[in-house]
Amino acid sequence: MYEEFAAWLDEKLENGLPDTAVAVNFNIYEEENNGWTVQLIASDRFDAQDDEWACFEVYSSEEDLYYWEKEYSWEEAHEDVRELITAYLEKGKFADMLKNYRAVGFGFVDGDLELAYVRE
Repeated sequence: MYEEFAAWLDEKLENGLPDTAVAVNFNIYEEENNGWTVQLIASDRFDAQDDEWACFEVYSSEEDLYYWEKEYSWEEAHEDVRELITAYLEKGKFADMLKNYRAVGFGFVDGDLELAYVRE
């Protein structure tokens, strides 16, 4: 699963993100028939105390989503996304680019965000 996620993310980051971006977020969606998707967005704001920062998009992968099918709970899907992002931040092609942003978050689009990385 990681290889497919990394290839998808590499393609999104290949040409960089807008200069106004200060943080990125991975929006998770539950789809039909045990499907799950992840969307990459970049925001021109970041506030560790207020998840609304992720609503101020300056970039979105829009309908170009990372998709997988697996029969499990939303909590397990959330954990898989955490592991994918953590692995990418450790060894991904554009890990250093992501670490230059103030934060990398993830979460279900209608739920709370979690921060996978915050630049000190």
